[in-house]
Amino acid sequence: MQVNPISLEDLIAAGAEIRDGHGKANAIIRSTMAIVSLISSSVLIWMIKRSHASLSTTYHRILLGMCIADVIFSFGTSHFNFTAPSDNDYFVWNARGNQETCSAQGFLQSVGALSTVLYSCSINLYCLAVVKYQTSDEFIRKIEPFLHGAPIALSLVMNITLLVKKHFNDRGGGVCYAPVYSPPHCIGYEDGEVREGYEIPCGRGNDGTALLNDILFFVVIFVVPFVIGISLGMIYRYVVQSEKKMAAYGAGFEASDQQPIVTGSNEGVESSCWKERLQSMFSCCRRFTDQSSLTSNEDRNLSRSVLHRALAYSVAYFLTWSFVITTTCFTIADKEWPVSIWYLSNIFNPLQGVSYSIEQ
Repeated sequence: MQVNPISLEDLIAAGAEIRDGHGKANAIIRSTMAIVSLISSSVLIWMIKRSHASLSTTYHRILLGMCIADVIFSFGTSHFNFTAPSDNDYFVWNARGNQETCSAQGFLQSVGALSTVLYSCSINLYCLAVVKYQTSDEFIRKIEPFLHGAPIALSLVMNITLLVKKHFNDRGGGVCYAPVYSPPHCIGYEDGEVREGYEIPCGRGNDGTALLNDILFFVVIFVVPFVIGISLGMIYRYVVQSEKKMAAYGAGFEASDQQPIVTGSNEGVESSCWKERLQSMFSCCRRFTDQSSLTSNEDRNLSRSVLHRALAYSVAYFLTWSFVITTTCFTIADKEWPVSIWYLSNIFNPLQGVSYSIEQ
């Protein structure tokens, strides 16, 4: 069925309320939060470099990679909509860019976002290797290239492909992540047509390969939370079981620490001899118990520390991405976003760097 194009007057009238209302407020909130996150991640990078261990530990190197990814993401998000195409200025506040600035902004934001969430998986997998499997430093160094390579390679390959296929377009909120360009002024126009007074062709990116964009969202929505949840659950289970074993181990030594009562006809002679032997034996046992208890406590404290750290990063991930996942589900279902979810997404999603800084 042929749909008639919307007149320019109607477009401007309908778009003005969104542009100057929620659209403007969300753009300012999102960009401000991104700047705060960028500063926080930069400070955390400085803290890592200035620390005693610096970059000598695998954990610090993974955390550095995560911070760099967040800096890229924050830089691509703190644009106050001025990178959005001016073609959409009738319903996008402060849209002063063109398709090139839109594609660049979308590429940076998407590379940073995907790298960050994949580095969250790397952090949890590293904690799992340290706590549950108690792998050596040598083995950790062997798998470290994978913990860096997977986030970097996957994010670059997928987003370069999206860039080449023209899948970075402004959906209408000033952020260029839509696989197909279909603003209101393109209603009634075929793909490839350019409406008079505009520059970007309608249907840009609609070449049948938008499936890659869906795969990207699938990774963020399902794969990453699954990996984080499973690894965190395995760490927690191991720590709880280890603490139960340590508690039982300590109780066994406490029970054996009581001296037996020796009775018999030669009690006066044998008692003195056995007391000396038992005192010597129990003295050795106590020294061994004290050393074992110290080692066990250190191991327990280390396991607990790693568990808390993995939990903190997992909570940070779900806090910053849960609302984005919700809005993505609404988009896939072709439903309008609730305004409250829109605001929450723009408040929490850009604050990843702040979450990482707090956890340190």
